[in-house]
Amino acid sequence: MTVVRTGRGWALAWASVLFMALASSAWAQVTVTVDGDTAIAEISLTDSGGTTYDAEVTIIFDTPQNLSPQSLNLTAELVDPSDGTIGGRLPSGTSISPEFPMMITVEPPDVAWLFASGFDGGGTEGILEFLNNYQIEVHTHRLEYTSDSTYRLMKAPVGGAFDDITSELAAGSMRARGRGPAFSQFVIADDQRVECLVALGKILSLDTKILSAILSDALRLDLLRLLGKVQALIFIDVGAALAALDDFIDEVNANAGTEIANVWTARRDVVNDAGEMVSEAETLRFTMQRLPPILPLVCLQNNPRPSN
Repeated sequence: MTVVRTGRGWALAWASVLFMALASSAWAQVTVTVDGDTAIAEISLTDSGGTTYDAEVTIIFDTPQNLSPQSLNLTAELVDPSDGTIGGRLPSGTSISPEFPMMITVEPPDVAWLFASGFDGGGTEGILEFLNNYQIEVHTHRLEYTSDSTYRLMKAPVGGAFDDITSELAAGSMRARGRGPAFSQFVIADDQRVECLVALGKILSLDTKILSAILSDALRLDLLRLLGKVQALIFIDVGAALAALDDFIDEVNANAGTEIANVWTARRDVVNDAGEMVSEAETLRFTMQRLPPILPLVCLQNNPRPSN
């Protein structure tokens, strides 16, 4: 996908609209800084009742190109946890806590010429690109961390359904981390679902991703074999299942950029299969690590057969 300009007036109009959108984040008290491959956003939002909600968002990229506050385009807003619109986008059994009703949107614009250096038609392309996936951390003092916390980092396309992408929770007061191959919206939700069913759902999602990815037949079969091993062992030996999942991640990483597409660009004209598969495998790993020694019967009854 490329940007086509039809005239200088159109270009100035686009520039005005985009910079008005970027400026609006300042009114919402969102400050973004970039240092090397890391972007940090300091967010402070106040609701109509005078309550202020603070957060720090850190995004670490793999080999980013043209990373800047403008090319990242990170904004934030407060949402109503009781609103059916936002609630309908969350998985059943999850909800947004009134203690931290913040939604963060990262939507890098495909307006390369606006960020280019030099004269019109020259300079370097300024849209954001990166390899594989990014790590995102949402840090807030509004939520308390516990070792058995049910808070999860959720991600959705703009206006779409949220999915759990959590790869780690840490203290301070709450640091929710995840990985992603693309953007757009993030929330921290309270997840009351049965962990083993969540794990099985993530296995099915990863299975679907392997089947739809652009891969050689041999590599696809090998990845399906490893995922099938994870699924078979999860009910017998979680440690062995985790080892098989690590083998899966290693296999994807070993082929990323050669046999598996691994680039994301704000043009959104290429797929990032490697980033998607590793991101989904990492959040599956997080869930598997939290499984109880004896899984509930409902999980045994709802364990589907693997594709291979």
